[in-house]
Amino acid sequence: MDERRRSDLKSQLQQQVEDEFAKRTNEHRAKVHAINARRRSRQNRKLKATALPLDLLAIGDSWYDYPLNDFGVPWTNQDIVAKLQTVGNPSPIILPRALHGNHMTTTIGLNNQKRYVIDIQDSTQWLSGKPDAILVSGGGDDVVGDSFVIYLDYFDGGLSTRLQGAIASVEASYQALFDFRNLHAPNTPIFGHCYDYAIPNGVGVFFQGPWLQPSLNFTGYNYTDGLTIVKNTIDQLYAMLSGLASVKKNNFYLVDTRGTLTRDTLQPLGWANEIHPYSAGFLALANKFLPVLRSVFSGRI
Repeated sequence: MDERRRSDLKSQLQQQVEDEFAKRTNEHRAKVHAINARRRSRQNRKLKATALPLDLLAIGDSWYDYPLNDFGVPWTNQDIVAKLQTVGNPSPIILPRALHGNHMTTTIGLNNQKRYVIDIQDSTQWLSGKPDAILVSGGGDDVVGDSFVIYLDYFDGGLSTRLQGAIASVEASYQALFDFRNLHAPNTPIFGHCYDYAIPNGVGVFFQGPWLQPSLNFTGYNYTDGLTIVKNTIDQLYAMLSGLASVKKNNFYLVDTRGTLTRDTLQPLGWANEIHPYSAGFLALANKFLPVLRSVFSGRI
C-alpha cells in the first residue's frame, strides 16, 4: 500500500471514529435532557423527586466498546458499558469514549485527554454539571497481541519478568489519569477492572486476533501451558491495580472481575473468542460493578 493510500485510509478510519463519538454525544445528551425534563415536571406538580441516576464517563478498550454479537457479527454494543446501563435501580447513564483496541497509553494519550477535557467541561452534557465518576478499562491491549511474545521466555521459562515493563507502563498511564482527574474533575472517583482469565485457543473475531495463541506457539507452549501463563499475567495486572486502589488519594476503586467467566467456549459465561466473552458474560461482568459503585454512591444505583 502506497503512502497516500495509507494516509487516506487512516483519515477515513479517524472520521468514522469521530462520527461514532458524535453519535454517542448526541445520544447521551438526549438522555440527560429527558431525565431533566421529567425532574422539572415532577417538581412543577409537587411530586416527590425520584433518585437521580449516576452519570458516568467511560474510557478505555473493547471491554467497554464491543460492537459485535455472540457470533462475531457487527451489532449494537454488547460490552460492560452497554450492560451496565440495563442494571441497577436506577440504571446509570454513560457517555462512552472507549474504543476497541486502545492501549492504556492511547486511552490516556494527548488526543484523548483533550477530548475528555471538552466532555468534562461541557456542563450541559451531565445531569449534575459534571460526571459522577469515570469508568476505565485499560491494560489488556498493552500486553496481548503481536507484542505478547515479548513477555514470554523460551525453553519452558514461562512468563518473563519483562512483563513488569508493560505493567509499569500501564501503571504510569493510570497515574497520569489520576493527575488528569485531579486537575480537570477534582474529587471524581475512578472505577476500573482487571479483566478475567482468558483462553489462548486461537480464536479471533471479525478480522482481529488471535491475540494469545500465536505467541505461545512460537515460544513453545501448548494450550495447558498457555492457560497458566495467561492466569499469571492477569494476576500480576490485578496486583498492580490493587496496589493503586489501596492508596486513598488515588480515589480509585478496583472491581475484581477475575473468575467471573468460565474457561471454555460454551455459553452463557464462556469466551466468544480469546479475549472477549459472550453477551451474557459481559452482563455478569457489569453486575460485578454494582456493589463497588453502591459502596460509593448509596441509593444512586
